[in-house]
Amino acid sequence: MTTRVAVTPAAGSPSPAGPPRRALVLGGGGMLGAAWTVGALCAVEEATGGPPGEADLLLGTSAGAILAALLAAGVRPEQLRDHQRGLPITEGPLAGVDFDYDTAVGGALPPRPRAGIGSPGLLREAVRHPGEYPLLTMVSAVAPHGRGSLAPVGELVRGLLEPHAWAASPLRVAAVDYRTGHRVVFGDPDAPPVTAAEAVTASCAIPGWFAPVRLNGSAYVDGGCWSATNADLLLGRGLEEVYVLAPMALRPAPRRGGPPRGRRGRERPRGVLAQLVGRYRRAVTRQLLREAALLRAEGVRVRLLAPTPADLAAIGPNMMDPARRGEVLESALRTTREALRAAR
Repeated sequence: MTTRVAVTPAAGSPSPAGPPRRALVLGGGGMLGAAWTVGALCAVEEATGGPPGEADLLLGTSAGAILAALLAAGVRPEQLRDHQRGLPITEGPLAGVDFDYDTAVGGALPPRPRAGIGSPGLLREAVRHPGEYPLLTMVSAVAPHGRGSLAPVGELVRGLLEPHAWAASPLRVAAVDYRTGHRVVFGDPDAPPVTAAEAVTASCAIPGWFAPVRLNGSAYVDGGCWSATNADLLLGRGLEEVYVLAPMALRPAPRRGGPPRGRRGRERPRGVLAQLVGRYRRAVTRQLLREAALLRAEGVRVRLLAPTPADLAAIGPNMMDPARRGEVLESALRTTREALRAAR
């Protein structure tokens, strides 16, 4: 049964007390994307002197939705880092919480999916109106329903942010309606009333890996089926500054122009999977830059953080490979610190 939640407008839209000023966007990226983001969050806190979780808005997509929910629950980046390292947490919401990052969603490869097209209705809409949907949304309509389980993720969020804390939090979660292909921002006043755990699991439901999450009679899938970051969902919210952490993008070039860093002088990725992931990352980066341009046109200061070539070497082609998680975390701590130091 879905718990109805009243969302306070002050957390997501202008209010008599004044509009939100700062926002944090955490993009999707699977198990290793989450590890990279945790390292980057620690570096952001060090550079800014303020906890990222105290932003006026926290927008999460897929794996980023899990981390945004933990931040909204009061977990500090260094606690996320130590939890990822397997160290005991003795204070705060994560104290005593047991969560196996390597096995929580089933490991490096998905179970065999069910037969059939995932969303015939969305496929028909995409064919009729091809210009209205990103390519990945159309591809997700064809993907079969997965058999993986997001139950451990739901239990983690449910134990930390249910239900009163969710109602008053700055957390916003992006997902895609699997019938219409349109985005929904769970936590906004006009969004379907769901619990935080339901919103996060819906945002993590990768087509072909996990089954769509059914809420209030509708099915929802990973918000990354539309955008890896969905930063443009922050338009019109009266923000002054937005940090975007995008583990599926490439480190953007300086704003004077040019291709994303990491494309020049790098060895061509080997293997079919590596080449497909490389193409996807370039597409994600282009979309991220478009979203950032829209925010900047509103006068918002946008700070983009994404993996460097060194990070990509640590990550490899499979974003769900648990063997690389520790290395990715340590790499992100180092490279993001360097990037923020250079920016200062």
